[in-house]
Amino acid sequence: MTRIFLFFLCFLFLQNSFSQQFYIRGRVIDNETKLPLKGASVYINNTTLGTITDEDGNFELGTFQPGIYQVVASYVGYKPLLYSAEVNTSGFLIRFKLDKKETIIREVLVLNSETRKRYIEIFKKFVLGISNAAEHCSVKNIEEVQFASGDTKDEIRAYTEKELVIENPELGYTLYFELVDFNYSKADSRAFFFGYTRYVDWGKDEETKKKWLRKRREAYEGSTVHFFRSLIKKELAGEGFTVYQLGRLQRSENDTISADASVQKTTTGIQMESKTIEDNMIRIYPDSVYRIYELLIAEGWRINYAKNTSLKTEVMKKTFLVQPRKGTLVGLRLRTAPVLINEKGIMLTPIGAYYEGVWAYERLANMLPEDYEVK
Repeated sequence: MTRIFLFFLCFLFLQNSFSQQFYIRGRVIDNETKLPLKGASVYINNTTLGTITDEDGNFELGTFQPGIYQVVASYVGYKPLLYSAEVNTSGFLIRFKLDKKETIIREVLVLNSETRKRYIEIFKKFVLGISNAAEHCSVKNIEEVQFASGDTKDEIRAYTEKELVIENPELGYTLYFELVDFNYSKADSRAFFFGYTRYVDWGKDEETKKKWLRKRREAYEGSTVHFFRSLIKKELAGEGFTVYQLGRLQRSENDTISADASVQKTTTGIQMESKTIEDNMIRIYPDSVYRIYELLIAEGWRINYAKNTSLKTEVMKKTFLVQPRKGTLVGLRLRTAPVLINEKGIMLTPIGAYYEGVWAYERLANMLPEDYEVK
């Protein structure tokens, strides 16, 4: 009886801790002068949750469930800071000390109007994408984007002094994008970019929100976030995903191949694809207190989504992409371990893996905020 009573008390304690909601409070100051920064932006990265500081540099965000949140503080003329906050108490405080942006000596490219126009189109293609939503997006301060030489003669870097303001009428958001790095290689026409994003939802009331609900649902279905959320909940099959684990095998005469596996001979050995399930694909990351997951990608995953996604349909009209007639083919390959995602299906280590198939064309214009919920 005593054991049952103690178990019941523990259960109530855990239930109360996870039903309790917390705030993130703090202050933003100049690291050199220690003076408060009024009007600084403070937000949860990749969400609609944000605010600005008051006259004393103070801010308050909330409410939150216990967990880990990426909190960003930014101010014009200062370098943005990201803090990974583990929120588990009601008195959580963050003090951001922002440094002024250094005057970096860059080999700035002096471009004629035609060349700059071409570079801007390259920049928009990789940051926004090539979908219908990307075509309808408007970067209100595109003049902020400047270009400089990279580490080699084939590389070009893009940078901005202010966050970019991107209006997305297709999904009903304004995005404020703080560009941290953009590197384009002319040799292989590939680009890497990284930054922080906050969203402002245009549909605050139910009447206007209906206008974008369908488009947001279309963008969500078959996306990376849809896949990762389904993986975490162990609902891949029910949500329309079938996953094959890629691997290489040195066969002997006694080896047998499962009926759920396919084999292809290559110059480096035998490539094997075997149907897999959630338990073999994911695990709780051992260093995390809250729900952070590690993806067990190994050689890679080939993923079939049962439906034709809107992104697939749009991309196939504008580029050559091998896809089945019915369904959407995507993939995930390991670049460097560990590859981590949170419980909202957002990748926390974006350079740890790279996407293949339709997912390779997911960009800002088709991405939804982390706090998006299917309706």
